This record gives sequence, C-alpha cells and structure tokens, in this order.
Amino acid sequence: MEQKLISIALCTYNGEKHLAEQLDSIVNQTYKNLEIVIVDDCSTDNSYNIALGYAENDKRIRCFRNKTNLGFNKNFENALNLTTGDYIAISDQDDIWMDTKIYELLNNIGDNWLVFSNSVYIEDDGTVTDKPLLLNFKYLQRNYMAFLLGNFVTGHTTLMAREFLEHIFPFPENGYYDWWMGFVASYNHKLRYVDKILTQYRIHEKSVIQQSLAADAEKQKKLYFALNSTMQSNYLTYKGLNNSDKKFILNLKKAYHQVNYPYYNLKLIHLLYSQYLNLFPYLKKRKGISRLLFVLKYARRVKE
Repeated sequence: MEQKLISIALCTYNGEKHLAEQLDSIVNQTYKNLEIVIVDDCSTDNSYNIALGYAENDKRIRCFRNKTNLGFNKNFENALNLTTGDYIAISDQDDIWMDTKIYELLNNIGDNWLVFSNSVYIEDDGTVTDKPLLLNFKYLQRNYMAFLLGNFVTGHTTLMAREFLEHIFPFPENGYYDWWMGFVASYNHKLRYVDKILTQYRIHEKSVIQQSLAADAEKQKKLYFALNSTMQSNYLTYKGLNNSDKKFILNLKKAYHQVNYPYYNLKLIHLLYSQYLNLFPYLKKRKGISRLLFVLKYARRVKE
C-alpha cells in the first residue's frame, strides 16, 4: 500500500485566512506518495496565489482555477475528475489534518469504496474544543436508511477508491455531495468507519453550513427537514436502487409532504415507527410507548 498514489482533492473559495495552515498539515503527512490537486472556484481574495506559492515549492501540488463559479458540489466533482491517484481524499480549505490521517485511512479502506473517520471541532482562531463531530458513534454496517433522515459521512473525513467515482458521478446539483457518497457506498455495503479523530474541523461564520443557517433565521428549524427531502429526491435517482427500496424512499418522501388533521401525518408516523431502528440507528433504542412518543414529536416537527 505504501506504493499507492493518493490524490487529495482540495477546493478553495475565498479561504486565504486558513489555507496555508491546512496545506501545511497536508504536505507534512507521514504518507508521502501524494498528489495534491487544488481547484479554486473564482476566489476574489488571495487563495489562488497562496496555492500557487505552495506549488512552487512542492512538485506534488497542481493548481487549477475555474473560469466560472461552480459552487461547492460541482467544484469538488471537478477536482475529483482532475485527480489520477489510486485513492482520493477530500479536503476542505480551512481544517487541520493529523499527520497520520492518510496512512490511517489507507490502511483501513480494504476493499471498500469509501472509508470515513471522526473529527474534533476547532474554533475559528484554532482553539481545539472537546467536541467530536460524531459523539459515541459506532457504524456497525448500518442500513442505507440511516441516510434518509440524516448523515454521518462528512467529506473532509473520507478516502475513496478510484472505482467509486463511476458510481457517484455526476453529483446531484442540490443538497450535499458527501451525503450522496455515503448513501451510495452504504447501499452497496462498501462503507467503513475508522473510529479515530483524524481532522480538526473548523467551524466559522463563512462555512457553507453556517451561511445556510444564517440566511433566514426564521427558517432554521425547517432547513434540516427540507434538506432531507432534497436528499431523498437525489437518492431516488441512483441507478443501482432496487424497486423495493425505491418504493420505500418514494413513500417516505411523499409522507414528508402529506398533510393530515390536525398536526400528525399518519403515514409518516407508521413509516418512522416501523423502521425506527434503521432510520435512527444513532439514537437510543426505543420500544412501545417511548418509540411512539419520539415518532409523534418528530412527525409534528416536520409538519410545523
């Protein structure tokens, strides 16, 4: 495995504040056989020049700049298409990687299409918190349904086999590309988790998620459910989906938008209750009244 070329797809957009720190953590990985592909999405700051400066001092780095702004989904798709390695890791522009990250992920991917790990949050100024991205998380070969109402595979934590690209392209235009990758890998039983913190994940006011939340404060509580609906639509386009699973996802999506008097959607309640262990595997196990109360609360939040 030490001879395998690992590509790193790093997308930039107005990330000059933290880009150098991230690049330092990448070029100093203990695994050295790297190809670092940086694609700038029409930044108006100094991001591209910072990338070019690193490329001048490290022949493993190749820099590209889009002619028009593609947005983060399509920019990552573009960056992945420019890589040539046997395996590909995805990098945000403002995180910090542990120096053994690539080594750990490569040694754990096996014959899977995608491997992911954990992260710890850091503040904008680099202060490390005690909050992991995934708290008390165990993957345990979860059912694909775990991606229908949420996600636990984050792009910056992943390493993928090159063959995976043919199964995930093109990325859906809406939603999040990493939810899509997690779903496809999980559906084909080609997903693995490494229970280690390998990234310091920076949360700040300019991050995509934070911008989405800040866009309309009154709609924050609905954003999560709207995103689920969008991703359910995306999953229905997956060509490898069998008819039975396609029917379940379609019924769940329809139930999301079905209105019943006064607050509760009976079809949604039935689906959530009967498939609770598959849809909410990251929550505590519930039975009987406890499960019903949770489902009623969840269903009402979708309606509100």
